Amino acid sequence: MKPHHPNKFPVRLDYSKFAILLGKAQYALGQLNGLHQRLQNPFLIMAPLSTKEATVSSSIEGTQSTISDVFLFEAGEKTRHKDVIEVSNYKRASSYAMVALKDRSFNISFIKSLHSILLKDTRGSKMRGRFREDQVWVGKSGDPIEKAQYTPPEALLVQEYMENLESFLSLTDEDLLVQTALIHYQFEAIHPFNDGNGRIGRLLIPLFLFHRQKLAFPILYLSGYFEAHRDAYLDSLHSVDVTGKHEEWVRYFLKAVILQVKETTRLIDKILILHEKARKKTDNIKSPYISKVIDFIFKRPVFTVRMVMGDIKAHRSTLIRLFDELVKKRILVEVTPRGRRKKIFIFRELVRML
Repeated sequence: MKPHHPNKFPVRLDYSKFAILLGKAQYALGQLNGLHQRLQNPFLIMAPLSTKEATVSSSIEGTQSTISDVFLFEAGEKTRHKDVIEVSNYKRASSYAMVALKDRSFNISFIKSLHSILLKDTRGSKMRGRFREDQVWVGKSGDPIEKAQYTPPEALLVQEYMENLESFLSLTDEDLLVQTALIHYQFEAIHPFNDGNGRIGRLLIPLFLFHRQKLAFPILYLSGYFEAHRDAYLDSLHSVDVTGKHEEWVRYFLKAVILQVKETTRLIDKILILHEKARKKTDNIKSPYISKVIDFIFKRPVFTVRMVMGDIKAHRSTLIRLFDELVKKRILVEVTPRGRRKKIFIFRELVRML
């Protein structure tokens, strides 16, 4: 299959073909952004949602890690599986971006920095943060280029295409949701890296909206919808390759926004209800640290005592007594993996919810 050369920006769009969907998607995005006003501590939902997104987005690329695997790895459990490291790196890239975008531009350099974090200590790490230098193609593992499902532009054209995309990132005369849809398509079509293109492309969606202040927190995670409707996702992207027209893809993207906002809102509501339930169950625990501990277990539902001590300045014995109380109240479960002396505590109700 010959390399595909997507149209460069600017592109012409017939807004009449998705105007109604656009209005609904804009309203949904506004509703999602308004949720942060209900939250005293937005990171209560950011941490579990970002872990779910990292796991789902990585699974689209074929990784086999579960949310529990990721939480256990971050609690210090050793793993031989690179999949878990990749998912954890996805979370790290997202966290890094939230801080970096306060004083960094949304440009090629920023995208490369995300890629460098994503591929650290994984397959393809030798080329992390660098554009590909060879021809790549998308298809079944082991298939030759002749059987490719998609062949992106030649490596020599990647820089040129990415500079064109970078210019489009700074435009402000396009509707922001439509612009985000176009950015995602174009990035995937260019396929600038040897590995990690899909994950970076999906990560750019909430980060771009966050950067442009359409979201107070980057929680519009579309990977769940893309995974549940994978064939339609790929077909919509492919329609642009074949026709050069973006309207079908934009329609699909806007539907994803509308439906995923509903799903995210439901999950946030469940997390907040669980948080209130945990606070009520611990009302009778007389400790100045209990409120901070409850908040912590929502951010890190699988943890060791040492992890909490790094976040809450309290004596180890004090924290252990609190955890014992939470185990008695069936909020936490204590486990000691084989070969370990350090206890691991799990907030199973939250992990199962994700």
